[in-house]
Amino acid sequence: MRQARYRLALATACAATLTMTGVGTALAGQSRVPLTGTGYQTDYGLIDNGPSDTGIVVSDNIHLGVRDPAALAAHARSESTPGSPDYGKQSTPQQNQAENELTPAQLGRIRDWLTSAGLTVTQPNWRTLKVTGTLGQMASAFDVTFDDYTDPDTRDPYHWQIPKSELSVPADLGPLVLALGTDSFPVPISGRANAKDSVGTVGTGINRPAKLGGVSYPRTSALPADSSSKCSKYWGEQQATSVPLVNGQTPTLAPCGYTPKQLKHAYGLDEATETGRGETVAVVMPAMDTLEHDVNTWSAHTGTQQLRTGQLTVVPTPDGSAPPLPQEDGGGMIENTMDVEAVHGMAPDANIVSIGMSTENYGTVLDSLIYALDHTRASVVSLSLAFAAPPGLGKAYDQLYQEGALQGVGFYYSSGDGGHDPAGNFFNPAAASDWTTAVGGTSLAIGPDGSRMWETGWGDGTSRLSSDGQSWQQPESAGGAGGGWMVGLPRPWYQRGVVSDQEATGPDGMVDRTGPDVAMDADGTTGMLVGGTPLGGSPTSDPSTWQYTEARIGGTSLSAPLFAGVQALAQQARGGKPLGFANPVLYRLAYTGAFRDIDKLPGAVPAAVTYRQVAADGTRAPVLFQLFGQMPVTPPLPTTPQVGRGFDTETGIGAPTVRYLSLVHGD
Repeated sequence: MRQARYRLALATACAATLTMTGVGTALAGQSRVPLTGTGYQTDYGLIDNGPSDTGIVVSDNIHLGVRDPAALAAHARSESTPGSPDYGKQSTPQQNQAENELTPAQLGRIRDWLTSAGLTVTQPNWRTLKVTGTLGQMASAFDVTFDDYTDPDTRDPYHWQIPKSELSVPADLGPLVLALGTDSFPVPISGRANAKDSVGTVGTGINRPAKLGGVSYPRTSALPADSSSKCSKYWGEQQATSVPLVNGQTPTLAPCGYTPKQLKHAYGLDEATETGRGETVAVVMPAMDTLEHDVNTWSAHTGTQQLRTGQLTVVPTPDGSAPPLPQEDGGGMIENTMDVEAVHGMAPDANIVSIGMSTENYGTVLDSLIYALDHTRASVVSLSLAFAAPPGLGKAYDQLYQEGALQGVGFYYSSGDGGHDPAGNFFNPAAASDWTTAVGGTSLAIGPDGSRMWETGWGDGTSRLSSDGQSWQQPESAGGAGGGWMVGLPRPWYQRGVVSDQEATGPDGMVDRTGPDVAMDADGTTGMLVGGTPLGGSPTSDPSTWQYTEARIGGTSLSAPLFAGVQALAQQARGGKPLGFANPVLYRLAYTGAFRDIDKLPGAVPAAVTYRQVAADGTRAPVLFQLFGQMPVTPPLPTTPQVGRGFDTETGIGAPTVRYLSLVHGD
C-alpha cells in the first residue's frame, strides 16, 4: 500500500462548515489567467460531497516555462532538420539549462506569489518548483475553491479534493507558470483496504484527474501462450481443422508469439552488423523487482543473448518516492517487461534504463522524462502509454521534447490501441505532439524460414464460435493501431511533401498533424513472445504466489519499443551520433527503401484461431480476422484509421528495413 502523504488537519469545526468563500483575498485586484483544463470535469463522474477541509496538507509540482519559448522551438527545429546550419550540433544538459532556465528575477516573482499565500517552496530541478501547504493556501494562491469528491465505485479508497473551477495564476506570471502536476489531491478513506498507488489508479474506470487528464496504458492484447498443439511457431504452421472454414479456407492456428530472431529476420535487420552497442535506451514504466531475472530467463527461451552485468539499470521512481506495488489484478508490470524485452530483442547490446513513475500525488510522466534527460545517457526514450494533458502541461511536455532535441534525445510513443472504437480518439494525444515520434502497428505473418510472408495495417475483428460450434458469430471490433489527426495542431514542417493536403485534412477541415509516423508489428495475434513475473492470467492477486510465465502480447505498446530498439541500431550505424528528434530524418527517408510501404492485402482476409480457456471443462476458439474491415462510422464521428498505399493513418510511412540503417548514416 502506498504511503499517503496527506493528513487531515486537527480542527474543531465540522468539515462541512469549512467553506472557502473569499479565499484569494490576499491577491485581490490582480488580473488572472486560467490554467485551462484544471477544474472539475463532468465526465469524471464523481459524487460531490461539498466543500473540502481547508486544513488538509498537500504538495504539488509546478512546471515552469523557459526563458524564450520561441527561441527554444526554433533552435530545436534547426538542430533536428538535415541541411540546417545547426543540424546535429547537440548541446550538453548544462548548456541547455544555461540557455533556457528562467532568470533569478523571474523565479523570484513566482516564489513571492506562492509564499504570499503561505506555501512552502523548494526546487527539485531547474524546470520545476515543489509547493507544500494546506488546501486553503493552495486555494488562495490559485484563486479557486476545492470540493470533496468520491467515486460511485465504493472500492476506490480515496476522497478526491478537486477545484470546482479552473486554477489561475497572476497574469504577469502566465508565461512562466505552465501547469501543476495535478489538480486533485487524494485523501485515504478510513476503513477501505487495498488503497491503490498513484500508478494503479490512473487509466482505470473513471478518468479522474490524478495525473491531470489521466494516464492510461494502451491495451496490450495479452493472450496466454498456447500449448504447442494449439498455436504455431510461425504463420500457417498448424491449421485449425476442428473449426468452421473462414472465407472457404481452413484458418491457421495463431502464432505462439514471435521471437526476436524471427522479427529481426522478417524486417531484414539480422543482415546488419549493428547490435546497439554503445547506445542507451530508456523505458518509462514501473518495473517488477524480478525484471533482470525475467529478461534473462526469457532470453534463454527465445535464443536471445542474456544481459551482461550492468546492462540494465532500474530506477524505481524518479524522485526517490516509494516504489509502486505490483498491480493487484495479477498483471504485474507487464508493460515494462514487454518494453525492455522488445528493446533488448532488437538491440541486444544496447544499455537499458527502466524508469518508473513517482508515487507521490504530484508526480507525472513528465518527471520521469526530466530524469531521463538530466540523469541518464539515454538518447532514445520509449513510452508505451497514453495521456491527454491539458494545454499548460502540454506546453511543458513540448518544451521538454524540444530540450531533448537539443541534447540528441528522441521520444517514441505508442500511437494507441483501439483504433476501431467509433466513439474514441484514435490518435494517442501524447504521440501526436509535433516533437514526438508516433509508432503505429501492423499485422505481420512470418513464414517457416523467418521471412516476411505479408504485412498490413493492424485492424482486427473477432468472431466467436456459435453455441453449436458449426459457424462463426458476427465479428466485433478487437482493436487496431491508433492514428488520425490531432485537431487544432497544424501539419508540422517535416510532413510537408510526404503527407499530402488531402491526407492531412482532419475532421476540422484543416491541414493537421497526422499520424502515426512509422510502424512495426503490433497485432496481438502476431505479437511477440514475452516472459515475466507474471504476465496476466495469474491464479491469484497475491504477488507472493506469482510465477514466471510467457505469453504472446501485442498492441502499439509492443511496436513502440521495437522501433526504439531499431533506433539504437540506427545510431550505432551512424557511429554513435544520436538522431535526437528523428522525424525530420524519417520523413526525408520516406519512399527511399528505408521504410517498406504497408498496404492492404489483395484477396481473402487471412484469419487465425486462438484458444482461450473459459471453463474448467473446455475451451472457446475465437477467430481473429487480421484484416477485418474498418468498423462503420456515421458522421460526424471521425474516420477510423485506414491502411493504404503511401502514407496512411495506421502505419505512417511504413516499417523499417535494413536499408534504413545504411541510409540514416548519410543523412
